[in-house]
Amino acid sequence: MRHAARILIGMSMIGLFSLSLIWGVPEVRAAEDQQVIVKIDGLSCPFCAYGVEKKLKALEGVKDIHVKMNEGEVIVTFAPETKVDPEAIKQVVEDSGFTAREIIVPTS
Repeated sequence: MRHAARILIGMSMIGLFSLSLIWGVPEVRAAEDQQVIVKIDGLSCPFCAYGVEKKLKALEGVKDIHVKMNEGEVIVTFAPETKVDPEAIKQVVEDSGFTAREIIVPTS
């Protein structure tokens, strides 16, 4: 019984190796998404937050938006190859009727 189990395990390992040769090894992501934190004055209701979120999503390269209404901040996630333009972010927030108090763009 032990011998049969070893053969089965060995065959499974060969099968996995063969599949990796056929399908290839998955690529490792070279660059991580970038996150920008936008501090906004006046986010007091979900409707207001939705309006800002919807307009920020229209910016080029935006992958995700996370609104923290209680903290008055929005975390915008961009694709790694995107050049983040803080002035464009500020303009979008102001066009939504709010004030972008601070835009934190991490340096790489």
